[in-house]
Amino acid sequence: MDHQTTKPKNKMKKFLIILLILAAAAGSYGYYLYNKPRSGVSEMTTAFTLDAKGFYSEYNADENTANTKYLGKVIEVTGKIRSVDTDDRGTMNIALETGDMGAVNCQFEKKDKMPSVVAGNIVRVKGICSGFLLDVVLVDCEIINEKNS
Repeated sequence: MDHQTTKPKNKMKKFLIILLILAAAAGSYGYYLYNKPRSGVSEMTTAFTLDAKGFYSEYNADENTANTKYLGKVIEVTGKIRSVDTDDRGTMNIALETGDMGAVNCQFEKKDKMPSVVAGNIVRVKGICSGFLLDVVLVDCEIINEKNS
């Protein structure tokens, strides 16, 4: 009788070990995906090329329509740099003039490729539109070119 109770215990141990291995593999894969470097937008096809003022105006006039048109798409925006800031995570943000209180906020995630830009210069930036939060926000940005104003 002792032999019969041992078999179910061995099967349960094997099942738990397999379950533990699968959970560890899934956790490792999730960790890899979370920490995987973002791909840059330089190789992506641009959906729209706009000036900062027109881009902001579309969002300011009708956010829902602009989201339908631009959200999640690769956009190239040209404008005059209002300000350049770096947040506590090391993310650089460039605000482009719009002729309004709001701006087109361009966020650069790649810490090793931070551009050196100067407020007042004209710049063309390529990034992915992530919507409107008082400013139009582009993420994963890269500088296409910059000119002194």
